[in-house]
Amino acid sequence: MHTAILYNDKGKSLGKKYYSYRKVSVLPNTVDINGSEYYKLALGDDYNEAYIKASNIDGTKRTLKRNAYVYATSKRRADYTVLIKGRIITTYGGSYKFRNGKRYYQVAGATATNKRYVKVVNFK
Repeated sequence: MHTAILYNDKGKSLGKKYYSYRKVSVLPNTVDINGSEYYKLALGDDYNEAYIKASNIDGTKRTLKRNAYVYATSKRRADYTVLIKGRIITTYGGSYKFRNGKRYYQVAGATATNKRYVKVVNFK
Protein backbone atom coordinates (compact mmCIF):
# COMPACT_ATOMS: atom_id res chain seq x y z
CA MET A 1 0.00 0.00 0.00
CA HIS A 2 1.10 3.53 -0.81
CA THR A 3 0.79 6.32 1.81
CA ALA A 4 -2.87 7.30 1.53
CA ILE A 5 -4.79 10.49 2.36
CA LEU A 6 -8.30 10.33 3.80
CA TYR A 7 -11.09 12.06 1.85
CA ASN A 8 -14.68 13.05 2.60
CA ASP A 9 -17.70 12.08 0.49
CA LYS A 10 -17.09 15.05 -1.86
CA GLY A 11 -13.47 14.09 -2.61
CA LYS A 12 -11.89 16.78 -0.39
CA SER A 13 -8.93 15.91 1.84
CA LEU A 14 -9.57 15.49 5.57
CA GLY A 15 -5.93 16.29 6.38
CA LYS A 16 -5.26 12.81 7.81
CA LYS A 17 -3.21 10.02 6.25
CA TYR A 18 -2.41 6.35 6.56
CA TYR A 19 1.22 5.46 6.10
CA SER A 20 2.51 2.61 3.95
CA TYR A 21 2.47 -0.98 5.20
CA ARG A 22 -0.28 -0.44 7.79
CA LYS A 23 -3.50 -2.42 8.01
CA VAL A 24 -6.62 -0.55 6.97
CA SER A 25 -10.19 -1.79 7.44
CA VAL A 26 -12.37 -0.90 4.48
CA LEU A 27 -15.81 -1.91 3.27
CA PRO A 28 -15.68 -4.37 0.33
CA ASN A 29 -17.40 -2.23 -2.32
CA THR A 30 -15.85 0.79 -4.02
CA VAL A 31 -17.57 4.16 -4.32
CA ASP A 32 -17.20 6.51 -7.30
CA ILE A 33 -16.48 10.12 -6.24
CA ASN A 34 -15.70 12.69 -8.96
CA GLY A 35 -14.63 9.95 -11.38
CA SER A 36 -12.22 8.22 -8.99
CA GLU A 37 -12.71 4.95 -7.12
CA TYR A 38 -12.60 5.07 -3.31
CA TYR A 39 -13.08 2.60 -0.46
CA LYS A 40 -15.12 3.67 2.56
CA LEU A 41 -13.24 3.09 5.81
CA ALA A 42 -14.79 0.83 8.43
CA LEU A 43 -13.40 2.69 11.44
CA GLY A 44 -16.32 3.80 13.55
CA ASP A 45 -17.34 7.21 14.87
CA ASP A 46 -14.02 9.06 14.46
CA TYR A 47 -14.14 9.00 10.65
CA ASN A 48 -17.78 8.25 9.92
CA GLU A 49 -17.56 9.38 6.28
CA ALA A 50 -13.88 8.82 5.47
CA TYR A 51 -12.71 7.38 2.16
CA ILE A 52 -9.36 6.22 0.80
CA LYS A 53 -8.37 5.96 -2.90
CA ALA A 54 -8.65 2.42 -4.24
CA SER A 55 -5.39 2.70 -6.23
CA ASN A 56 -3.47 3.06 -2.96
CA ILE A 57 -4.73 -0.32 -1.78
CA ASP A 58 -5.49 -2.44 -4.85
CA GLY A 59 -2.76 -1.12 -7.09
CA THR A 60 -2.79 -0.50 -10.83
CA LYS A 61 -1.65 -3.08 -13.36
CA ARG A 62 0.87 -1.60 -15.82
CA THR A 63 2.77 -3.16 -18.72
CA LEU A 64 6.52 -2.72 -19.13
CA LYS A 65 7.55 -1.23 -22.47
CA ARG A 66 11.23 -2.05 -21.95
CA ASN A 67 13.36 -4.21 -19.68
CA ALA A 68 13.63 -2.72 -16.19
CA TYR A 69 15.52 -3.08 -12.95
CA VAL A 70 14.01 -2.95 -9.47
CA TYR A 71 15.50 -0.23 -7.25
CA ALA A 72 15.63 0.22 -3.47
CA THR A 73 16.81 3.86 -3.69
CA SER A 74 17.62 6.21 -6.56
CA LYS A 75 21.14 4.78 -6.76
CA ARG A 76 20.91 1.22 -5.44
CA ARG A 77 19.16 -1.73 -7.04
CA ALA A 78 17.03 -3.88 -4.77
CA ASP A 79 18.41 -7.03 -6.39
CA TYR A 80 19.85 -8.19 -9.69
CA THR A 81 16.52 -9.25 -11.14
CA VAL A 82 15.62 -7.90 -14.58
CA LEU A 83 11.93 -7.44 -15.37
CA ILE A 84 11.38 -8.32 -19.03
CA LYS A 85 9.35 -6.03 -21.33
CA GLY A 86 5.72 -6.98 -21.84
CA ARG A 87 5.37 -8.19 -18.25
CA ILE A 88 2.42 -6.84 -16.25
CA ILE A 89 3.44 -5.32 -12.91
CA THR A 90 1.19 -4.03 -10.10
CA THR A 91 2.08 -0.51 -8.94
CA TYR A 92 0.65 1.31 -5.93
CA GLY A 93 -0.44 4.96 -5.78
CA GLY A 94 1.20 7.78 -7.70
CA SER A 95 4.84 8.07 -8.62
CA TYR A 96 7.62 9.16 -6.26
CA LYS A 97 10.24 11.71 -7.29
CA PHE A 98 13.66 10.74 -5.91
CA ARG A 99 16.64 13.02 -5.30
CA ASN A 100 18.07 12.23 -8.72
CA GLY A 101 14.99 13.92 -10.27
CA LYS A 102 13.57 10.70 -11.76
CA ARG A 103 10.13 9.29 -11.01
CA TYR A 104 9.51 5.78 -9.70
CA TYR A 105 6.45 3.62 -8.98
CA GLN A 106 6.29 1.46 -5.88
CA VAL A 107 5.77 -2.12 -7.06
CA ALA A 108 4.30 -5.29 -5.60
CA GLY A 109 6.54 -7.20 -3.22
CA ALA A 110 7.64 -4.14 -1.25
CA THR A 111 7.66 -4.26 2.55
CA ALA A 112 8.58 -1.71 5.21
CA THR A 113 12.18 -2.95 5.21
CA ASN A 114 12.45 -4.02 1.56
CA LYS A 115 11.57 -1.08 -0.69
CA ARG A 116 10.97 -1.87 -4.37
CA TYR A 117 10.61 0.75 -7.11
CA VAL A 118 10.67 0.74 -10.92
CA LYS A 119 11.25 3.83 -13.09
CA VAL A 120 8.09 5.38 -14.56
CA VAL A 121 9.66 5.68 -18.04
CA ASN A 122 9.77 1.87 -18.27
CA PHE A 123 5.96 1.61 -18.36
CA LYS A 124 3.49 2.18 -21.22
